[in-house]
Amino acid sequence: MNTLDLSVLLETACLAAKAAGQHALAHKDRRRECAENFAHDLKLILDAECQEIAEQTIFSRHPTHGILGEESVSPADPEEYEWIIDPIDGTMNYTHDFPYWCASVAVRKNKKVLAGCVFAPEFNACYTATADAPALLNDQPILPSEIADPKDALVFTGISKHMQSATDKHFQMFSRLALSTQKLRINGSAALDLCQLAAGVADGFYETSLYLWDHAAASLIARQAGVQVEIIPLPTEPHACTILAANPRLFPALQSICKDRTERIF
Repeated sequence: MNTLDLSVLLETACLAAKAAGQHALAHKDRRRECAENFAHDLKLILDAECQEIAEQTIFSRHPTHGILGEESVSPADPEEYEWIIDPIDGTMNYTHDFPYWCASVAVRKNKKVLAGCVFAPEFNACYTATADAPALLNDQPILPSEIADPKDALVFTGISKHMQSATDKHFQMFSRLALSTQKLRINGSAALDLCQLAAGVADGFYETSLYLWDHAAASLIARQAGVQVEIIPLPTEPHACTILAANPRLFPALQSICKDRTERIF
């Protein structure tokens, strides 16, 4: 397969993310139409609809490419282009009409993410990056903060849906972060959290129980903005990982606080 220009791939990512996000926004009156319900999570009918819309947008431009998404998989040869889609990242937020949610689309080849777009419809915020260009928010360059001391840092995190009890390591790590930083926040969308980190709104990010579609586009955007991102795969859980990220000045201190991050905690 011929190598495609990164700007072409980014254009497709943006079209797909915006199509999915705008469909979700236009159908908020259906936000409680549930396909599956779990203890700490749910799947909406709109998740599948938005995934399909993103896929159709991609296939209309790149019909031979593969898809890896939260809602469906169309495998690609590892050496070919594969699109990674999370049609509604922050589904629980969306269901409760809390505007902190987004659509995320990235593309990779040979396991390297080449371009990505995170679109937050309610904020009209479009975060983008390619592997050879800086990160942008609505076409304007973004940079991370310069906070170095955890006591001055705003850190975003999450609590795993796999949690079992108050003695879980998730809660132990949450407690450690809360006591070591200025403020800790759980917002409910890892993709949007990482983009906020890229834009200097937050200073650090730590979360376990993430999957590739949760962060593929946002991790690229964060890195291209200048954020230091550590992704720790869990080999026994396909596409699963822990992510630690921060501006370069804060990263060593946050890394020390999260020293147990390589342990399997889900």
